[in-house]
Amino acid sequence: MQNLQKGLFILISFLISTPCFSQKIDFDRVITPSEMRTRNFKEYLIQLAWNNSPENEVLSFEKGLREFEVKAEKKDWMDDVKFSINLNENNLNPDTIYVVPGNNLSSVNQTNLFPIFNFNATVSLGTLSNRKNKIGMAKQRVKIAESNINQKKLNVRMEILKRYETFLMFEETLKAVIQAEENANQALILVTNLFKADKATFKDYNVASISYNSAVEKRIKANAELKISQYLIEEMIGISFEKAKIMQNNIQ
Repeated sequence: MQNLQKGLFILISFLISTPCFSQKIDFDRVITPSEMRTRNFKEYLIQLAWNNSPENEVLSFEKGLREFEVKAEKKDWMDDVKFSINLNENNLNPDTIYVVPGNNLSSVNQTNLFPIFNFNATVSLGTLSNRKNKIGMAKQRVKIAESNINQKKLNVRMEILKRYETFLMFEETLKAVIQAEENANQALILVTNLFKADKATFKDYNVASISYNSAVEKRIKANAELKISQYLIEEMIGISFEKAKIMQNNIQ
């Protein structure tokens, strides 16, 4: 009995807490809308990457197309509505006199045929019965287009964050490498002077020279990696990294 009560308590607790784990994502927080200011430079890069991508624009066009399809489906039934009007000669020419054989013309009264015209409208029952399904399918395609946009927003955000963090890493790495190069250069100068004064051996000089050259090589490599990481960001934002900084500062 106690186990049963415990199990029911766990089940009820789970059902109560379930809504907390099913919160919908606010995609305006994933990528800040273009009409809103971003919180920081990182968020601004994400915004630029989304707004300046032709591929993302295609997704917006796709959603717009699907919305037009919903409107078209709502009016599609009108294509199967057919109208017809029947007119008779008496309606077209009211002065027409119809003569019955065996009667004198003078004794014949003008004949008016009614109705003046016949109006008919027909519509396919199949069209009406399928209309709800077609509209429903069109609305689902709109939701699919929206989901594709939202998924792309998540992808763009993650990709920009990865590239920006890589840029920051190489930026700090370059600073450290530059400092190491300066230290190696100072050591080489010191050993060179000692070598000239016969206070250091050629081996000491050679070690210091190799250390300095290695530091130069690392600095060149780190600088190239930093530039490449910057180019990868520019590939997504569509403008230069420096221009993005200036624009973001002007907005703030």
